[in-house]
Amino acid sequence: MARILVLAATGRVGATLVDDLTSRGHAVIAVTRREEAATGLRRSGATPFLADIRDADRIAEQARAVDGVFLASADARDQAEAETAVIASIRRLCRPHVVKLSAQSAGLTPPASFGIQHRTVEKVLEGSGLDYTILRPVFFMQSLALFAGDVAAKSRMIAPAGEGRIAMVDTRDIAEAASAVFCDTTHFNKTYTLTGGAAFGFADAAALLTDMLGRKIRYVSPPTVAARLVLPLMTGMPRWQSNLVIDLMSAIKRGAQESVSTDIHHILDRDPRTLKAYLYENAALFQGRQD
Repeated sequence: MARILVLAATGRVGATLVDDLTSRGHAVIAVTRREEAATGLRRSGATPFLADIRDADRIAEQARAVDGVFLASADARDQAEAETAVIASIRRLCRPHVVKLSAQSAGLTPPASFGIQHRTVEKVLEGSGLDYTILRPVFFMQSLALFAGDVAAKSRMIAPAGEGRIAMVDTRDIAEAASAVFCDTTHFNKTYTLTGGAAFGFADAAALLTDMLGRKIRYVSPPTVAARLVLPLMTGMPRWQSNLVIDLMSAIKRGAQESVSTDIHHILDRDPRTLKAYLYENAALFQGRQD
């Protein structure tokens, strides 16, 4: 069994990855900034390590004792600088296999939105001499939870994506793919695009919710300019982050995430989870319930 260092271990992908790795018998060091998360990580069988992504040298010291590193971090203005510093520190001390959680938008020409920083990190990793695997997921199915409040209270979804379609991916599939590629030399120095098995627009998601909830759910796509002004006021996002969200939606509107990849099937030897299954599993959320 392998020893794996997981950064962003309480994130949407990282938390599932920790559980998957420990269930397979791997020894996991789980990096988190949140002291209150340590108990849950221990319960999952991982060893918590309190650190920030910007503690590059401390993280690299932990990497001395592992076979693989899951490189991920929360969206931040200095995300590229923080992740590349971790790569540089690790490279000075050891040679683990690095699995980088990137974004499909890093593979666009040119890279767009959050993918701009991710592509910067990818290039550093590719030139580092370390064995690596890069995972580029599209829009997460779990991100639809951001619309749950509006769906429950106002029977609507608002996103400035027009008729753009997305091969949305379940974060559990991303985590399982990350778990599967660790320390498997057939996946070394490869880049994978992780998608679901079919592309859907937000209008399609609204139609599925309409069938599931038994009431009409409307999809509203405001003009990009209006969305850019209103989003930070509605969500509390800092302007730099909301602008990147709108940039991503604009790319989706142009069809940037409609292509379906077979990479999840290649890695896991099964089809990816479906959007319909995700919505039905989380019906209570879209009904405004907490069960």
